[in-house]
Amino acid sequence: MLNASQREASVKYTMVIPKDCLDDLKELSEKKIIPSVSQGIRLAVEDFVAAQRRRQYEISMRDAATDLAFIKRTMDSQTDFSAVDAEGHDPW
Repeated sequence: MLNASQREASVKYTMVIPKDCLDDLKELSEKKIIPSVSQGIRLAVEDFVAAQRRRQYEISMRDAATDLAFIKRTMDSQTDFSAVDAEGHDPW
């Protein structure tokens, strides 16, 4: 079930899905596996979007690993902050 914040941020949208998918969602809802057809669709869309974001991030990181300018900036930043990250041996 959606909380108040999620309901306020939600919008209605008409879409077309294969009848077999709708029938499967209705069956899952009737068996109480999902709360409703709408909830099942919302969860599937959220999972799909999250998977695509992860995929895009992985592609970006793979590209960054071969980007010499990115690697240089990263190494420079690491060097700049190395003294800050070092643990001191003096007691507080």
